[in-house]
Amino acid sequence: MKYYYRVYGLNIESTIEIPEFELIDSDCNIDVKLSFGVVKEDIIEKITQGYVANYEKKDMWFYVENVAIFHIYNGDTVIVEPMGDKNNKMIKLYIMGSVMGMILLQKNRVAIHGGGIVVDGKGCIFTGQKCAGKSTITTALRKKGYKFIADDVCSINIGDVNTISHGFGYQKLCEDAMGKLEYNIDDYEPFRGDLDVNKYIVPAFDEFTKEEVPLEAIFELSVGDVEKVEIEEVLGASKINKILENIFRIEILKFAGGIDPSYFKKCLNIAKNTRLYKITRPKNVFSVEDQIHFVKDVI
Repeated sequence: MKYYYRVYGLNIESTIEIPEFELIDSDCNIDVKLSFGVVKEDIIEKITQGYVANYEKKDMWFYVENVAIFHIYNGDTVIVEPMGDKNNKMIKLYIMGSVMGMILLQKNRVAIHGGGIVVDGKGCIFTGQKCAGKSTITTALRKKGYKFIADDVCSINIGDVNTISHGFGYQKLCEDAMGKLEYNIDDYEPFRGDLDVNKYIVPAFDEFTKEEVPLEAIFELSVGDVEKVEIEEVLGASKINKILENIFRIEILKFAGGIDPSYFKKCLNIAKNTRLYKITRPKNVFSVEDQIHFVKDVI
């Protein structure tokens, strides 16, 4: 059985069912082939020696104990060798996250680690470190009726007007955010996320858009020693640095020999044509409404 999907601006042929991805017709041009299979012997040998990953420009793999080995190469092929049950839900989660991030890197396509929301027809990306509140603010905006385009990865198409390509119509929320945003956690299945905390996958189909939207602004979220929410525009050289810091899986490029000049040029293009703001929120205060007020004001 083959499935055909579109996500992050790419058409995928897959023998692995991923219901979260958008189904498309089978007669499309294929950018990526994804399948279960057996990885190369030299990868197995490296794993027996204690290695868990290796990253080169066009040849990347990583091993997750009791889940699978994931081999991503040439920017167009993914082989997944399960370590047990092929239906292990963690396999799908790694494909939706790290695997697709590596494909985007190999294809030299810039992807910001963050969620995307459409405000007055303009695409806004919310980025920042783990637990900065990316999914919280995008979920809050979505629940207010704003269209949602991506949860964790915003793939950017560089052109006369830079646009955000859609991800999939689900969001990953931590247990704390679930309660504050009035979701009943008993209605959702948890999984163990980063930082060893429970997260939940929340469907968001009704507010999800599959249209490419122009990229207008990037908001970097942070937590600081402030009494109330603060916002400042980032300008000059700091702007390109912020963009590079928030590329999805940017650390892989460092292992794989550094940033390609053509990739850096795309990041410069984004910096030149996109407004960038830093939003700092106080610790231990649920201030999402104040953050939204600033976002709407500048957009």
